[in-house]
Amino acid sequence: MAEEEVVDAESSTLNKNATPLDHLKHLLNVGWDPKTPVIVKFVEKHSLYEDLQEELQRRNKG
Repeated sequence: MAEEEVVDAESSTLNKNATPLDHLKHLLNVGWDPKTPVIVKFVEKHSLYEDLQEELQRRNKG
């Protein structure tokens, strides 16, 4: 499967009631590595660079 298809497939699971940031946090909570191509593309698509860094810092502190 092409990488773009994987990103589209994952993005389609985004709950329409949740924000992209909420979805990103969910993916991290269930164990997705923030460096995987799916996460990287999702962060790029939704401009969540700063949010991802803040979330990773918060997790490292806690």
